[in-house]
Amino acid sequence: MPDCLLDTNVLIHLVSIDAPEHAAATAAVGRILASGAKAVIAAQSIYEFWSVATRPATVNGLGWSIERARSTVETLRARFPILHEPPEVLDIWLDLVVACNLKGKRIHDAHLLATMKANGVSTLLTFNTSDFPAAPGITILAPEF
Repeated sequence: MPDCLLDTNVLIHLVSIDAPEHAAATAAVGRILASGAKAVIAAQSIYEFWSVATRPATVNGLGWSIERARSTVETLRARFPILHEPPEVLDIWLDLVVACNLKGKRIHDAHLLATMKANGVSTLLTFNTSDFPAAPGITILAPEF
């Protein structure tokens, strides 16, 4: 299996041991690593993770303190390599949003795909496969793969 970017929702479910999706996220990441591939993350996913982790549970967040969020981010950074974002990400992203006619909030997911392409990562693991546009050279996997 090629190296695989972990989407924000996978990170959330990995660290949320009480979430029903925790087992699926853990098993999927385990299969990726067992195949010899790297599981990687993007800085954007860390920003999104922070937003969910520190948002109140009453509005679909985890309700964590700043300290707990920081500690967990450091753990994720130590466990998974972070993709760098070279300048060509902007050009790749622009080509992708135009080619896929993306508008509004869907452009954020295209940014992850552009970061992947710039780093030669061709696989994305996500619980939200329908959120991502079809992009040449990118395989989008659900945790059940």
